[in-house]
Amino acid sequence: MSETMSETIREVMLSGNGLLRWPDGEQRVSYRLMVGLDNLVGTIRIAPVPDILRRPSRHGRIFLYMPEGRRVALNVAPNGHLTPDGPVERSLDGQDWWVDSTPWLPFETPDRFTLAMKTGAIQIFESHATPEEAEAAYRAWENIDMAEIRPPFGKPNRLK
Repeated sequence: MSETMSETIREVMLSGNGLLRWPDGEQRVSYRLMVGLDNLVGTIRIAPVPDILRRPSRHGRIFLYMPEGRRVALNVAPNGHLTPDGPVERSLDGQDWWVDSTPWLPFETPDRFTLAMKTGAIQIFESHATPEEAEAAYRAWENIDMAEIRPPFGKPNRLK
């Protein structure tokens, strides 16, 4: 492969600020969730780590809610490792949930801006309330090959 050709995307990272919910509470968190092009959820990272994630819980009804209308149920292993308790789900109203058959595609919502970035073989999508927030988030990443802010409607703004 020549150095001018970019690597083929093999995984997608859904990243941003979301809400961790469990039966007795909720907490705002930052997340990074790897999804393969086969729709299997891989690595899940959450920060700060709430107390609920410091104790083992299998099928504990712990959900990570992402701002673009997606959620994933989580299992917590005794060593603190997070795994999905089912596939990524999607909802338009937060009431009815169904399996998201393509969780790695950006989900456009009328009030959100998508920061789309590429680093090596990973495509990254983050959802933000404003273009300024998206641009600030972009500056926090290192080794980004390509980046653009996609408005809900209209032409993307290329950052790199």
